[in-house]
Amino acid sequence: MLGKAWGWLTGRLGGQPQGRLRFSVHRHPTYQSFWRPSDASQRTPRMEIQIYLEASNMTNAPRRIAAAEIEGMPAHATVAIGVRDPATGKFAAENPLPPQRIAVVSVFFLIDGESRAVDEPFHATLLLTDDLGERHSTKVIMD
Repeated sequence: MLGKAWGWLTGRLGGQPQGRLRFSVHRHPTYQSFWRPSDASQRTPRMEIQIYLEASNMTNAPRRIAAAEIEGMPAHATVAIGVRDPATGKFAAENPLPPQRIAVVSVFFLIDGESRAVDEPFHATLLLTDDLGERHSTKVIMD
């Protein structure tokens, strides 16, 4: 709490506020987040989760997303983490979050275990780790 107040105060007084990344679930129709059961022919039941986030990088340097996980859900694999390149529109892991900008991030998981019913809302906490080792969390709610 004190850190947020200090960041606000230094920002108002013209100092350099401590930069952080902020994430929120992207609700744009072009990028629809979803969850569904994976291919039923597999022996082990799994759930596919695709989450699109809007990321604000308010630091003065580009940042990369190094890892992602969903709290309390053992992932078989984090298949893909990608940042959308505004020039090409393509998502790639090597694309950084540009400084002082907003970007779209895509995260895709395969989760071991039975899938939740698709007609139920999906609630989870997404944990992201950047290239400096700083962890960020955001609530994910998909209808």
